[in-house]
Amino acid sequence: MKYIVFTILILSVGLFAFKGEKSVTQYSSASSLVTFYSWAPMEDIKAENTNTKSFIRTTDNSIVVRVPIKSFKFEKALMEEHFNENYLESDEFPNATFSGKIIGEYDLKKDGVYNVKAKGDFTLHGVKKSKEFEGTLEVKGEKVTLNTKFDVLLEDHDIEIPKVVFQNIAEKIEVKINITYVPYKK
Repeated sequence: MKYIVFTILILSVGLFAFKGEKSVTQYSSASSLVTFYSWAPMEDIKAENTNTKSFIRTTDNSIVVRVPIKSFKFEKALMEEHFNENYLESDEFPNATFSGKIIGEYDLKKDGVYNVKAKGDFTLHGVKKSKEFEGTLEVKGEKVTLNTKFDVLLEDHDIEIPKVVFQNIAEKIEVKINITYVPYKK
């Protein structure tokens, strides 16, 4: 009888401990900063966006990122207006998106900095391109921070620059992304 009670007690404690240990399978963005820079002979242009949303699912290493175009803020209101109306046409193409897989060794349960790549579809201005981006995932406790930097060629996404302002806008734009994730809670 003591053996049966002891066995039931051990199984109960084991099941309770296992039930309490939930494996995190999805992370959602808690904060973000997306910046872009355009270095041109006549004028440098910088904009920031803090409204980017993203998810990482560890079960299949998938990542999705959605950047609302109208959320980019410029130092000059006229730049912001031209960006949205003339170049990115944000009423017609409201978001830039990336959907793909994280490639590389990383462990979101272990603190550290992991060099990774993400390969998938990047859509900007309604034009989808297969892309591969390099970056890092930094794990500190339950927070995971993604950092990446890459260039976007305007011609790759059918973004036309009128000849009148050709000296003001670079054909290649540098983009930096910093997103901090936390475990997703439904």
